[in-house]
Amino acid sequence: MIKEELLSYIKGGRKEDFLKKVLSILPPSDDVSISLGKMGLYEYVIDRNGFSLIQTAEDEYLPYLSSNEKRIEFRQIPKTLIEKMDYVNVLEQLKSILEQFGGRDKKYSSLAKEVGELIEALRH
Repeated sequence: MIKEELLSYIKGGRKEDFLKKVLSILPPSDDVSISLGKMGLYEYVIDRNGFSLIQTAEDEYLPYLSSNEKRIEFRQIPKTLIEKMDYVNVLEQLKSILEQFGGRDKKYSSLAKEVGELIEALRH
């Protein structure tokens, strides 16, 4: 079960394995990602394709934001961000995504339930 596997990674401090497992259960959509955190102009996210660095900038003359995405490896994420990573926050984002896709495929509803149980266990 997903819950036990994720919990073992959390207890073992195996953050890369934890995040890779989270990646593996994300729905097949390019429209969802999970934020690991921001540092300055950069936001580090995970999606079904792996780890990304997104740079967002506000255009000086137009009321638009522009962003650039760059694929990165886990080792390229700043250590301070990894050390401060909040497992519960990542799991809450994952649960929300899974719930959104639950109407399309019951598999995601059951995964969302398991992730919710893990969140509750971590809070207590």
